[in-house]
Amino acid sequence: MASLTNPAIAQAGNGLGGKTHILVTDAAVADAAALKVMIDEIGFEGHTVAGVSGTADGAGVMHFAVQSTGTPAITGCSLVVTFED
Repeated sequence: MASLTNPAIAQAGNGLGGKTHILVTDAAVADAAALKVMIDEIGFEGHTVAGVSGTADGAGVMHFAVQSTGTPAITGCSLVVTFED
């Protein structure tokens, strides 16, 4: 019987892009207007939002996947981790 082998090697990295930063808000995001301010600041700093997790209804923190070559410094957010190829 033939056997199946997998030559893949596990290594650190990501499939999200060259450099992806995960940010978390320091507090619950109150509403859509507060979320827009954060998204606008991310764009103004030259970064791209690749994903957002959570809701802007004051219920809990939100996470952002941000892609860029530089490290984002967004008001009201903390850097959790950076994935780099």
